Amino acid sequence: MQTGSTSRLPWVLSGILAAALCALGAWHLHQVALARSWRAQLREQHQLLVELETLRLENERLRAATAVATNESSAETTRELLRLRSEVTQMRKQLAELETLRAANARLLQALQSTPQLSPTQMAHVVAARKQGAILGVLIQPAPAGQSGVLVAGFDPQSPAATSGLQPGDLIYALDGRPIPNAGVLQAEMLTRTPGETVVVDVLRSNTPMRFHVRTRAFPATP
Repeated sequence: MQTGSTSRLPWVLSGILAAALCALGAWHLHQVALARSWRAQLREQHQLLVELETLRLENERLRAATAVATNESSAETTRELLRLRSEVTQMRKQLAELETLRAANARLLQALQSTPQLSPTQMAHVVAARKQGAILGVLIQPAPAGQSGVLVAGFDPQSPAATSGLQPGDLIYALDGRPIPNAGVLQAEMLTRTPGETVVVDVLRSNTPMRFHVRTRAFPATP
């Protein structure tokens, strides 16, 4: 009996060893498969990290470009504001000079109108000055005593004012919103207008305020 048991022992050991080797082989294959899977996952993670880094760098470039564009836009806006402020300042200066010129023209024309007789030379200077501006194309008279403005006495037939709606007897008291107390001021205002320009004429007709748009014309040429 002992001899039979002893003779089977190598076979038993061989079976156990074979099973162990099979198990070890299976485990090794499993580990190899796991290693391959991990390497594949590491490659995927590495690729994701590369893509994320690329996106991060692109985002930084976009932010930098946006900041530069914003700074350039802000600088352009600042330059535009400074330019507009300069233009407004220049316009205010020109308006102040124009107001001074209008006042001087009004005083000059009033002084000339109060002069009984003008020499031919003085009259030529007056006509030359008036030719620099435009005329309404209406014949005017002084306003009645106690009233401010000028009366429309008639029209130049070739003037657009004849068909503007104005009528003889209308009292002109404002031109483009500016008060017209007398003929001198009206003529001074017309010195700053250009022929063909449309002006707003405010009148009183039977004490009723009315407004008309009148196109100016050039001073008539001397025959």
